[in-house]
Amino acid sequence: MRDRGGWIGLTVGVFGLALTVLVLARGGGYYVVVPRLAFAVPLAVVGAVSALAAISAGRAALNAVVWLGVIALAGLGWNFLVYWFKFGRLVWGWLLPLVSPTGIDFRDGLYSPARAFSTARSGWPPLTLLLGRPFTLVSFSTGYAIQVGVLVALAVVAAVLSAQLATRAACPSDMPGPGRTVGAPLIALVMGFWLMTSYGFMFAVERGNIDLYALVFCLLAVWLMIRLPGSAWPPAAALAVAVGLKLYPAILLVVIFWRYRRRALLPVVVTTLVVFLVGGPANLRSSFATLNSLQVDHGGLGLWNSSAASLAYLLRGNTSWAPSWIEYPLLVVPLSLWAITLLVLVRRGRSDRRIVLAAAACVPPMSIVPAISIDYRLVLCVFPLAVLAAVVATMRRHPGVVWTVLFGALAFCMIFLGRSSQLVAPSLQASKYTFLVLVQALLLIVVLMTDTQGREAAPAGSRGR
Repeated sequence: MRDRGGWIGLTVGVFGLALTVLVLARGGGYYVVVPRLAFAVPLAVVGAVSALAAISAGRAALNAVVWLGVIALAGLGWNFLVYWFKFGRLVWGWLLPLVSPTGIDFRDGLYSPARAFSTARSGWPPLTLLLGRPFTLVSFSTGYAIQVGVLVALAVVAAVLSAQLATRAACPSDMPGPGRTVGAPLIALVMGFWLMTSYGFMFAVERGNIDLYALVFCLLAVWLMIRLPGSAWPPAAALAVAVGLKLYPAILLVVIFWRYRRRALLPVVVTTLVVFLVGGPANLRSSFATLNSLQVDHGGLGLWNSSAASLAYLLRGNTSWAPSWIEYPLLVVPLSLWAITLLVLVRRGRSDRRIVLAAAACVPPMSIVPAISIDYRLVLCVFPLAVLAAVVATMRRHPGVVWTVLFGALAFCMIFLGRSSQLVAPSLQASKYTFLVLVQALLLIVVLMTDTQGREAAPAGSRGR
């Protein structure tokens, strides 16, 4: 069965190679050929690596993670190096939608609002006024340089926390075959490399945005839910900070209420009120008013936006068949996948593993549901991708074809979620919506395939609560 999976991967790889040869044979120069290879080359690489991963899948779980590291390297090569060798330092204009000045989100979202202590023009929650206050002690350019260093550090922390949580989501010990375990350091290394070489991270650094701040506090909240099952206050406080920086982490309230039930109500209400009122009622009102105006402004839709609203906007503008209501099914599909995944997990009972899987399932909607979801938010994907890597690597021996398809789909997500949208603009390939939905589908599939043992033992300290 494992060999059959290898043949599937090999077939896909050969098909991708044939497309690559066909594109090269047609020619047309660098500016024509390279964009045309944007799908063919990844297809060939994913197919070949999936075949090799399937062949070695029965030996040790770490082999699958190592092969995902090869995928991350291939993604770096195609997303950056193939253009850097041609354009040198000018490559950034190819990879990113550059604006002037560099760090404009840092300036308009943190630095200037903190200096004026007003959210009237930023649209960011009031807690960002406190976050930006220390940067005002130095000049804008120095503050932005510090912000870049902080973002790099936060990316490392996010990769480590994601890996630690991912090992909790790995298949239970009674399910894998002999030796099928994987450690957090290897996952952290592979996913950290993917994150810091991805288009989303490059975009976040160029703009100086703060999604990595919110991600780290989201991951910290999930980690505290597992480490401190007896008290809802620490995870509620961490999640409140995340929501106080960016509103979309509020979706994780579903997980915290599932984890702690009624005990979460007071901590969530108190901590949320504190972070929202820290800048005063006036700043809270202006923040929500500005954010609401941004959500209904079509200026933020289109390219470099991963939301369902953005894809609907592109479809209506570039096709003749897309109806005016196309946004609604584009929202219903991911929300349905999210709801079904949580429903399956909740019905099977609370456990550390299911808490992590539920939290990972909440990440894609963070980018899909808000109308304004610029691609620097793709840094959030490091968490669900790390969880999928750990689960796929430690799955019990399913038929080789199934495992190979899962591995290949995960590899595709890693390559295309890390790939610059600028390189394939203005085509519909630029939208990351499809791959975010694919991540959701993969999470649901692995939940259904690997979480079939009924109720697991409740986490230590949680029984009877």
